[in-house]
Amino acid sequence: MLRALEFQVEYGLIAAGAVNSSFIGRLPGKARALGPVVGVSYRVASRIANALRAGVAAKSADELNEVRLILFHSNPAQHSTLIAMLKAAEIDWPGKSLLFCDSEMAGAEHFSKAGASVARLRNCAIPGRMVLEGSQPSVAAGHRLARELHTKAIEIGDGCVAAFEAALTLGTGALTPLIEHAAALLRQCGIRDGEALRLAAALFEKTTKEFAHSGRQSWAWYSQEPDAENLVAQMDAVGGDLRELMGNLILSGLRELNRHPEVEEKIRAALKRPGS
Repeated sequence: MLRALEFQVEYGLIAAGAVNSSFIGRLPGKARALGPVVGVSYRVASRIANALRAGVAAKSADELNEVRLILFHSNPAQHSTLIAMLKAAEIDWPGKSLLFCDSEMAGAEHFSKAGASVARLRNCAIPGRMVLEGSQPSVAAGHRLARELHTKAIEIGDGCVAAFEAALTLGTGALTPLIEHAAALLRQCGIRDGEALRLAAALFEKTTKEFAHSGRQSWAWYSQEPDAENLVAQMDAVGGDLRELMGNLILSGLRELNRHPEVEEKIRAALKRPGS
């Protein structure tokens, strides 16, 4: 059956967990493109195929040998079980592409050594973007699936996952408290809570838009030297932990952009003395 429909089938799937809630469930052409569906059991495979309204439940992972591209999706609890099933399957791995979809890549080395190309495609916090890493031609398949989802895949190099995650953290969880600090200072000045939140958000939005347009040259002090005494006075006014945070953020910018060494010296000296 699969050989007769090979010209239509583009990929197979081995999966566990809530597959339909992953990006696989949103692929617009999956009904015509998805072939064998493998689960931890035939009954589970049938449930997955029914939930996706695509593919044919497979009785064995061996049936994935009929396709060139194999999608892998699993919750953490069943990841190792599916990896073991793939390892035991009679699959001719050279020339095959294995794409991990919103899943960890634990165990992927085995399939790379067996001759497959391996990559991972997953959602991320950047709107309209997905993250893609791995080797060709699996990476090309990941870009194609991202386009089908009307998103763009950000391809990152080997060993860059932690750095990429750090960038996301700086732009999300680590940034939110800073916005709250700004809102709290505005409230301290008598501005009502809702308006303080909107003003703080507008400040950060303006800064990010300017950075997207001009990069580091959008920095307020890229060309014009800031008033060091005024900055120290601001730090002293906020006091406490926020004083140190503010001072270190200013220092970070001065060092990163290699600007205004005299201002940097005064901020550093201010941080060494107790704040008011």
